[in-house]
Amino acid sequence: MSLMGAAVALVGAIALLNLTLTYGLIRRLREGAAPGAPGGPADGPEAGTAPAARDFTAVTTRGRTIGRDDLPDGALVAFFSTGCPPCAELLPRFVAAVPGLGLSVPAVLAVVAPGPQDEEYAHALEQVATVVGGEHAEAVAEAFGVVGYPVVCRLASDGTVTAAEHELIAPAAAAAS
Repeated sequence: MSLMGAAVALVGAIALLNLTLTYGLIRRLREGAAPGAPGGPADGPEAGTAPAARDFTAVTTRGRTIGRDDLPDGALVAFFSTGCPPCAELLPRFVAAVPGLGLSVPAVLAVVAPGPQDEEYAHALEQVATVVGGEHAEAVAEAFGVVGYPVVCRLASDGTVTAAEHELIAPAAAAAS
């Protein structure tokens, strides 16, 4: 009988260890990265990297041509997709928060991937940002290495990404990166 009790205790200990390790793994996945992983979301550029090996050129929704050299030091660049639920959640918070960051419209670039509601997104974002949409949005996303949405990043004057997240990045957070 003591052998059966020892076996049950061993199986219970293994189950408890498995549960603890699984909980830790889930917590790390929810945090977005394993310890020691480089900064930035897995869907876009990493902090400390240049957005592209080559410059990008795009036409805004208001017909102006812009490129990487047109973005000032500390520029905020946000990538949205209309079929993305996290983007739909971020959009109104982004539009509401950007004026409080003290950035002018030319210092904020919003890139809206082509989709069924891209004109609605562009109209909302034009209040606080220079907006690029359609095929030009795809070129800018490619230049930044964005493969998933949303992605928000801050740039240094040389185009280096100083911070990249899936949420709005405040100036203090970008400086701390």
